[in-house]
Amino acid sequence: MKRILAYLLVCSCLLVLVLPLAGCNLKQKAADKIGEKLMEKALGDKVDIDGDTMTVKGDDGEKVTIGGKWPDSKLAKKIPEFKKGNVVSSMETNEGVTISLENVKAKDAKPYIEKIKKEYSKDSSEYETDGTLIYSGFGDDNIEVSICYAEKDETFFITIAKTVQ
Repeated sequence: MKRILAYLLVCSCLLVLVLPLAGCNLKQKAADKIGEKLMEKALGDKVDIDGDTMTVKGDDGEKVTIGGKWPDSKLAKKIPEFKKGNVVSSMETNEGVTISLENVKAKDAKPYIEKIKKEYSKDSSEYETDGTLIYSGFGDDNIEVSICYAEKDETFFITIAKTVQ
């Protein structure tokens, strides 16, 4: 037992000495893999970490992606990709997609919202107060799109959901 502990201690010391010399890329990959394994143990699901994006996939095929990219699911493709600002997180399930963005300027958000309003105009509702706009509407394909834009905070939230009517 003492021999195993000594071996583990030596290996740990070597890692502490070697990793700083190996460069950021190797350290990042090692940290990603360790983080993935810890997350898999904690969540019991499949976790994939790729740079600044983490995806957790459930046994039922649903996935939650947290990171800086626009989702690529069929449901997310029902609306045009918003290419301004920074995607903070996205969450995809079989029934819906939610995308959160920051640093979105009004001059970019407002034309995008107008385009969405034209395509998703059935049973629509709109509310605007103090620089915050909330819009929700349905398209011909029973897809609902909801948008919330806060000009003061430059935040933009988009939700796309399948509906049963």
